[in-house]
Amino acid sequence: MSTCYQSTVSVNPPHNFAGGDRKKRRPPNTGSKLLERQENEMLFSIIGPDNISLSAAVVELLFVESRQWKLTFRGVISLIKDYQNRAYFLRLYDILSGRKLWDFRLYRGFQAVSYGNCPCLLTFEDESRGHVYGLNFASVEEARDFKGHLDKRHEQEGKSCMVASSFSEAFVSSSYCLKYAIVAS
Repeated sequence: MSTCYQSTVSVNPPHNFAGGDRKKRRPPNTGSKLLERQENEMLFSIIGPDNISLSAAVVELLFVESRQWKLTFRGVISLIKDYQNRAYFLRLYDILSGRKLWDFRLYRGFQAVSYGNCPCLLTFEDESRGHVYGLNFASVEEARDFKGHLDKRHEQEGKSCMVASSFSEAFVSSSYCLKYAIVAS
């Protein structure tokens, strides 16, 4: 007499017995295309082991004050996935001094705005304070890549696109376009 065994396929994900589901493999760090390999490695060492740079670029950080753009910092901006805080951040670094210059936690529904007449400029608002910031990229290619990563994150959030504030749109269209190249100080 023969016994027939039916093979079964588990619909549950595999577990490791050290504590739950297997962790997703973390993506590699992504640096700036304008930096040398050693400079990108300096960036990766500054951001630390629990953070991943999803995109990076050479920029000037601008801030609106009294209806004018004010240059705040120059450095390398990185879209950071912070595993410890379980959040995404925009962080600006001075890689030569090894310092973080600026930190901005991305809120739900965050979206940066790009402008056809200023392809190196992205603007966004600080939802909690109402401040308007601008990132003036050293290259159009890095601006487009960085915006693409921000848009991808927004889509993954599952939210519909938020309309940019009329203030930031009106301000950018009425102000001069930052066309000068970033000059190392």
